[in-house]
Amino acid sequence: MTRRSLFALPVIVRRFRERYTHVEVTLHELTTMEQIKALKEGRIDVGFGRVKAEDPNVRRIVLREERLIVGLPDGHALSGSEEALRLVDLQNETLIVYPKAPRPSFADQVLDVFRSHGITPGKVVEVRELQIAVGMVAAGEGVAVVSESVHGMKRADVSYRPLADRQAVSPVMFSVRNLDKSEELRNMLAVIYEIYDEVGIPHVKETL
Repeated sequence: MTRRSLFALPVIVRRFRERYTHVEVTLHELTTMEQIKALKEGRIDVGFGRVKAEDPNVRRIVLREERLIVGLPDGHALSGSEEALRLVDLQNETLIVYPKAPRPSFADQVLDVFRSHGITPGKVVEVRELQIAVGMVAAGEGVAVVSESVHGMKRADVSYRPLADRQAVSPVMFSVRNLDKSEELRNMLAVIYEIYDEVGIPHVKETL
């Protein structure tokens, strides 16, 4: 099992299910704002996401900060080296971001990273989802800034380069109701940290 394969939520869920067979685990695909609403209404007990959103009734624990990388089309002028790119290297490129809706989203995180460095991309194209963004990169329609775990989506017509800027990161967050300190949630958090420790993913441990 590679380090990148352990980034995926299914690996966490699988280990938790194997260890705590008495706990029923079901998965639901929700946006960050939908997760917060569902948590407050008691329809879910935990959420995972990247988008920062504050609510006094929800506690959001940053599990780790994942590095951002750049997806480039095969043969692109910036794809010929293994050295890290700077955001300024991308300022004249067409930047493909996702998802187009709903917002706020990962697209806003990427655009905020550029804004924080005082950089305006030459052109921004918004698409519905990651797979479309990578497909457009492969077609030579632009470049995309993605999370490091996307590197596992290997294809011959797209190459990935790291970003040198230290602020070019995307948080992975664990969301629960503010007063919920159940044993099941504590155990899930422990499983996550256990996996991170095994593969050397930097993180700061928090408790419920």
